Amino acid sequence: MKKLLYAVLAIVIVIVVGVGALLALVDPNQFKPLLAEQVKKATGQELVIRGDIGWRFFPSIGFTLGQTEFRNPEGFAEPNLIQLGSAELSVSVVPLFSRHLEIGHISLQDGRVFIQTRKDGVNNLDALGQSSKQAENNTVADQPTAATETAPQNQGGAEPWTISLEGVELVNASAEIRDDQAGTFTAISALNFTLSRFAPGEWTQAEFDVAGQNGELAFTANGASELFIVPEMNNAELKNMQLSATAKDKLNDIQSLTVTMDKFKAGDWSAVTFAVTGEVPALAFDAKGETRLKLSEAFDFVQLQALALESGLKGATLPRPEMAVKLSADADYDVNKGMATLSQFKADIDEISVNGNASFKAADIPVIRFAVNSDNIDLDAFLGLDKKETSSQAGAEDVGSTTAGTAPETASAADKNQEPDLSALKSLDVAGTVKLGKFKAANAKLANVLVDVKVAKGVLKLNHLDAELYDGSIKMQAMLNANGKLPTYKVTNKISGVQIQPLMVDVVDNDVLAGKGNITMSLAGTGLAEKRIRENVAGTVDIKFADGAVYGVNVPEMIREARATLKGKKAEYVKEEKKTDFSGLTATIKLGSGKASTTNLDLDSPLLRIAGKGQTNLVSEAIDFKVNTSVVATSKGQGGKQVDEVADLTLPIDVKGDWTEPKFSMDLAGLLKQNNKLEEKAHKEVERGLEKLLGDKAKDDDVKKVADKLLKGLFN
Repeated sequence: MKKLLYAVLAIVIVIVVGVGALLALVDPNQFKPLLAEQVKKATGQELVIRGDIGWRFFPSIGFTLGQTEFRNPEGFAEPNLIQLGSAELSVSVVPLFSRHLEIGHISLQDGRVFIQTRKDGVNNLDALGQSSKQAENNTVADQPTAATETAPQNQGGAEPWTISLEGVELVNASAEIRDDQAGTFTAISALNFTLSRFAPGEWTQAEFDVAGQNGELAFTANGASELFIVPEMNNAELKNMQLSATAKDKLNDIQSLTVTMDKFKAGDWSAVTFAVTGEVPALAFDAKGETRLKLSEAFDFVQLQALALESGLKGATLPRPEMAVKLSADADYDVNKGMATLSQFKADIDEISVNGNASFKAADIPVIRFAVNSDNIDLDAFLGLDKKETSSQAGAEDVGSTTAGTAPETASAADKNQEPDLSALKSLDVAGTVKLGKFKAANAKLANVLVDVKVAKGVLKLNHLDAELYDGSIKMQAMLNANGKLPTYKVTNKISGVQIQPLMVDVVDNDVLAGKGNITMSLAGTGLAEKRIRENVAGTVDIKFADGAVYGVNVPEMIREARATLKGKKAEYVKEEKKTDFSGLTATIKLGSGKASTTNLDLDSPLLRIAGKGQTNLVSEAIDFKVNTSVVATSKGQGGKQVDEVADLTLPIDVKGDWTEPKFSMDLAGLLKQNNKLEEKAHKEVERGLEKLLGDKAKDDDVKKVADKLLKGLFN
């Protein structure tokens, strides 16, 4: 037993003497020039160790390193590429005999990395890479050939090396990546990182916090996770991951972002939750959600399953002051193809609900495809357009100074000349379909809507829009080209069997026309500002209406009044609706030079034949039409009044005014000029009346002259 104690004591004495000799005879600082020389040889740059290098023997052998700087080449904004305040590293000796590398606690204090690309495109890493490559070539040239020396080989049956690390500590690190050529920079002002005991096959805890700036965006982040490295060192797992972050610049403020993940392993599903609160220009949001995530073992395919997102939105740019948005979907992303797909998605925006599929492919011009469906969308209710202000409210809002009253008119005039910004059409490749059970917009009500649209190379094509519309149908095609100085457009439209009056009442609040209508339209133009559309639109509109009426004018009543006037009597008053029935109405309207005109307006009814021509100014909205009405039958007609005495005569009617207030009047002068027979009847009726009043004196020449003068004044 004593011999054993003596042996152990001898070993201890040898170790102590060896350590003492090492401290006495070997000063690690003498290696500074050698280290600097080797770094210079390998990289071409200088290594400056300002602090001392010191030995450390407890609890393991290691060393400490003082302030150290790795220089940049000349001509860069900072002198150092890498600098370090201090560092500590130790290695246990005994485990080395068991082929196990046990590294003690690594501590790096006040480290900094600076990477810069100058305006001339030169990067401070370029010289480092070139020097490393040259050093590698020199090393290869200096190596002995295989005939003289071979690399050491693992002996058969030898145990593989294992490694463990007691911990890593990175304290108050900083970094800056600066690109003067692109005008960008990213700076890490403070980075702290800790890793507890780390060994393959064991779980370890990692934590970090960071603060920095990317351009004008300042950010902070902190997080924690447990980490597991498999013994083969070829894979890793995470669990209990937590991340919190903030970001802010002049326009955006991400006040809080949190992400949690129960676990992560390539090829397995992970449960993820997230929440974000913040503001972007004119919009505040508060969102939260969850999903299941899986990353393929090859790290090239990401899947999201049962993604659920809820968000509250507030802002002046929204259709409503406050909105609630919900989204559910499955999604995936193929890294190699750059393709993201969204399947079985459902989005609820307040009362609007849509569902479908979509895809996005990353490219210089992104490729987007979609298919969207919805049972019912009331765009007017969603935008609040169905809540019209009363005239009294509008009048109250207009109360103010003359200057205040003229401002909206000036703004309105500017809006009419403002072209929309269509630049986005040049940077998209979009194609898709939209199916809607019911749809309401601009108070027009459609059903079973199918839209097929495509945007590519600055051209928007509405391949077709099919819908049911007021007991009829609509089929439309359109094209919008945004590549010229001003956009150009073409529209073809066919409306079949539509009830015109309810459509006009809903859309333009005008019930002047009723009937079952067929309308074929072919229009084209340049410019989308309201004023340019009115000035430049050109094309034709063919109209065919059946079994309808024109409201606001009663032509038979006007005929009776004309008849009574010619007889020198007042027409018998009969309370009748102001409308003229027809069995058919046709017209071809030509648009161009800021006007819409027709020469073949034709209206047929059992009593009347109406033919007209004229025009309306699309800019001023003034109306100037001449309508000739012929009484073609002897019957009791509309209103039950006989019109025998004016049968087969043409009665001219002037239509003046504007779109909102059309005015109808009988052109009596034209009536007399066009119908000699009617003028003769008028003279006879006047003579008969004079004879009743004056007797034989009515035949006096002076009386006849006065009667003729009065008659001309009446009809001219």
